[in-house]
Amino acid sequence: MPKEIIGQEEVTLAQVKKILSQRAKEERERGSELSFQQLITLEHATIFSKMAPAVSKKLVERLVKKYGITRAQAVQVANIAPTTLEELRTILDARTTNLTDEQLAEIVEIVKKSRS
Repeated sequence: MPKEIIGQEEVTLAQVKKILSQRAKEERERGSELSFQQLITLEHATIFSKMAPAVSKKLVERLVKKYGITRAQAVQVANIAPTTLEELRTILDARTTNLTDEQLAEIVEIVKKSRS
């Protein structure tokens, strides 16, 4: 259980990996370790994150600002890192976005360049 909730915001898997890695280091210095849930989450984030934390954060900000998609959608795009239009379309519901095919293609290219 968290001691205190300071804020709430969607974060990418890469950011989760960074946060939990730092917390694991702090816990080791105190002679403790992460909880079971935190360890499982860190393992999942390590396996499935496809870009560096700073890159994923900038990507999310860029997608929200330039393309007007929601932060939650942008985080999913960063997490899944689609490499085709079809993959991107499964993430971005056409009913909730007004993106053209050209904009979708731009997003795919941006994501491809961001992948590590």
